[in-house]
Amino acid sequence: MPAVRLLAVSRPESYSASLRARWVQAGEFRLHYRDACVEDALPDPGARPCCALGFVLPKRQCRHAARRNLIRRVAREALRDVLRARGVAQDASAAVPVLVLRLQSRLGEQWVSAQSPALRRYLRQTLSQLLADWERARERARASR
Repeated sequence: MPAVRLLAVSRPESYSASLRARWVQAGEFRLHYRDACVEDALPDPGARPCCALGFVLPKRQCRHAARRNLIRRVAREALRDVLRARGVAQDASAAVPVLVLRLQSRLGEQWVSAQSPALRRYLRQTLSQLLADWERARERARASR
């Protein structure tokens, strides 16, 4: 399997531009997406990442750090799977997508801990649906060009 390199979104300008961009929503999550620009300060083309990914997971919406970390871990894993399946890792001509995953509302309190297999399944399912919606929106945008 090809290596899929994800870059962390770290600049405030990147976050603000991403949060103003298009989005898709599934459950409590919203995925903002756009193509990278100069302000993102991505590394040189030789070390080109497949995708830039950022998170907005407020403590107000998800109190426990273990749950926030689980969301990050599952999201990265799901995104790598999607990128490998689509072959985006080899597509050098396409612009690097910048994605920001945002938690819009509280996760349900029915999960006792972040170690709950049911919580992991729910996150995996919701994030997979969100990434599939993003892929469809991306294909529609390419077709309209």
